[in-house]
Amino acid sequence: MPVSQKIDYRLLSPYVRYVHEIEIAPGARNDDRHIYDYEFIFVVSGEGRLWLGDRVHAMKGGDLFYIRPHLSNAMEIVGAQPMDCFAVHFDYMYLGEGHEFSPYAVYMGQGEEEKAGRLHERPAVEPSELDIPEAIAVGDVKGFYETFKELNDCFNRAGVGARLRLKSAMLRLLGLVYEELMTREGVRIGHPHADTVLEAIQYMEAHYAERIDAQLLAGRAGFTPKYFGTLFKQATGTTVSAYLLRLRMERAKQLLAQRKLSIEEVGVRVGIGDLYYFSKLFKKTEGMSPSRYASSISWPAQ
Repeated sequence: MPVSQKIDYRLLSPYVRYVHEIEIAPGARNDDRHIYDYEFIFVVSGEGRLWLGDRVHAMKGGDLFYIRPHLSNAMEIVGAQPMDCFAVHFDYMYLGEGHEFSPYAVYMGQGEEEKAGRLHERPAVEPSELDIPEAIAVGDVKGFYETFKELNDCFNRAGVGARLRLKSAMLRLLGLVYEELMTREGVRIGHPHADTVLEAIQYMEAHYAERIDAQLLAGRAGFTPKYFGTLFKQATGTTVSAYLLRLRMERAKQLLAQRKLSIEEVGVRVGIGDLYYFSKLFKKTEGMSPSRYASSISWPAQ
């Protein structure tokens, strides 16, 4: 099985391969299947069981399930009512013609030739900032239902415009998933040390212009730097230094947009007093120099 490759969320450009809404009869059970892309299943109504490898999940209305590539799975409908659900097969980015396949041939029994061979070596690429569990009892049921409904509608329409709306709807779905899992600050909800990490982030937000490192934050929390760094990475998906840099760059962009300070003064205001180093970090993070960014912001107003 290929190792999952992690990409920055800014590189996400989801490619939706197949969407459908289906009603499954009571008592129905599908054979074990093997998928080669990612799949979300959203249950609208009904009850069932979902096997993912050796794990079993109960299914009911408002539940979202996430199936990763190269994982055997099976579903059974229980109770007297049918199950109404949406399913979407997708990749987080288009992997190229060499990795493309027909969902009708591979998943719907209209052809067997693709199942053996290249698909077993198909790479799995997913965002580093989004560690999605296999099962989520979503809070915003209405938001998820409407987004899946739009995905289904767009998939069944022809034309480039519909394909672009499909991509847009998939990004909204990923945004909804992120909001179910993370706080505004980007801390995983339910993490055992969420309060500690949130306190550290609030300190960084208030003191980003000062000297801050993992040792300082760990001391405030009563942990060793190594242990605190591990907790922070588990809770946010990123390191202390990377999180602090993101805070500083966001504040720098706000100051640059105001065009009241020199680039050197902006760097000092966000805690990076060396002009060359500030410019280097800004360009690495934003893809352009601070001066070019300031010009690009002011140009529409002019």
